[in-house]
Amino acid sequence: MKGLDVKRRQSFASYEVKRKALQAVATNQDLEVSLRWWAQLEKSKLPRRSSLSRVRNRCVDTNRSRSVISIYKLSRLQFRRLVSKGVFSGFRKACW
Repeated sequence: MKGLDVKRRQSFASYEVKRKALQAVATNQDLEVSLRWWAQLEKSKLPRRSSLSRVRNRCVDTNRSRSVISIYKLSRLQFRRLVSKGVFSGFRKACW
């Protein structure tokens, strides 16, 4: 699964500019309806995997897709392990 996620990210990066330009034309109310319709059709012809919603955040160490802390790009399990080793400063185990 790791390779598929990388491919999706590369595909998103390659089509990002074109997708945003077509989206801007399609949502611009000042343009003619036919031009906006054409932009919407062209946007629908782009590959599905080039959409941002298809990209999933994954842990860089374990490739786990669930409970990823997006700032550190680590799953909660890896984050907890590294914090307990003292890799990240300023974190303590919660107790109350």
